[in-house]
Amino acid sequence: MNWGDVESALGTSLPASYKSHSEMFGWGEFGNFIEVFSASLEPESGSIVGECRRRQDWADVDDEFASMYAPFELFPSPSGLLIWGAMERGGSLFWETSGEDPNKWPIVAVTEDDRKFSYQMEVSEFIFKCISGGVGPFFVRGEVRSFTPIYSYE
Repeated sequence: MNWGDVESALGTSLPASYKSHSEMFGWGEFGNFIEVFSASLEPESGSIVGECRRRQDWADVDDEFASMYAPFELFPSPSGLLIWGAMERGGSLFWETSGEDPNKWPIVAVTEDDRKFSYQMEVSEFIFKCISGGVGPFFVRGEVRSFTPIYSYE
């Protein structure tokens, strides 16, 4: 993966844990519950660059869409939410891009009914906790603990 190109397209560095995770797994789903977007420049759904741009474009023209993230704004606003994944029932996973060190950005999970939960942990830890017992309201139902690759742009 060419991280320089991806980070340049986003306008920011990304957390090291996301990079490691992406290099190991690529784009895919854990337990049919958490989708981690690809580190791709492709504009298609499932690309961190494409999803970030798509949400910002919606927020630019739809105040109601933008307001569902309040009190946050979307990246590239300072401390804005930068999307990195999605959840089975319509939730979204972001980093709050506060501070200069992306390795310290908290994860913000936004549920399908617009509730927000903040977690000071890395992507892999968040996923592991969801599939091994739960993080707040986020947990994989049943014993499904698998990874399913979706597609590779490479």
